[in-house]
Amino acid sequence: MKRFFLAIVLCFGIVVSYAQDEKSAIDFKNEGNDALRAKDYPKALQLFEEALAKWGEEPKDTAMVYNMAYCAFQAKNYDKALKLFDESIALDYKKETAFLYKANTYKALKNDEEYVKTLEAALASSPDDSKVKSMLAIVYVKEANVFYSAGATILKSAAADVAAAKYKTTDAPYKEATENAKEEFKKALPVIEKALDYDPANATAKQLKAACEQAIKG
Repeated sequence: MKRFFLAIVLCFGIVVSYAQDEKSAIDFKNEGNDALRAKDYPKALQLFEEALAKWGEEPKDTAMVYNMAYCAFQAKNYDKALKLFDESIALDYKKETAFLYKANTYKALKNDEEYVKTLEAALASSPDDSKVKSMLAIVYVKEANVFYSAGATILKSAAADVAAAKYKTTDAPYKEATENAKEEFKKALPVIEKALDYDPANATAKQLKAACEQAIKG
């Protein structure tokens, strides 16, 4: 009787194991969706990958590819996220959002050059996308602010030297310092204009432009 019972248990274990092995691509996909809803991104990504491995010759599920990319991003698996967002873009599924996440992936990697390139590619794909334009405007405002800050630092240093009686505002060193500062402000202006071309309502760009123009006038 014991042997008979053990045989049944053994057979039951084999059946269970076999049933687990026979999970379909859809089963894994649905479990992945459950994990995604639970915000367990690493688990969701793993389940989606298992679904994809069983997908066969059928066209890829575009929504699942995008969800895989999103999960990889949230799990900070950035190399995989980039590959999958590229795939989602190629499949033309949630293309605009995929571009934005791809850009933010490069931002997380502190790769400013690829971040800008991705935003420019996104804009080329969707020329009226206000979100992309706003993000590009912010990029150029930051770039312009580098020049503005350099000019402001030169003026501040010159003012400190005057206060320390090293020279007067009528002396050559001060005049040279103010001219050097103006050159920095002039460098900022075309970059600010670029920002305003993307986003005419950018308040920081407007303020920066006014400050540069005022400083150049003296």
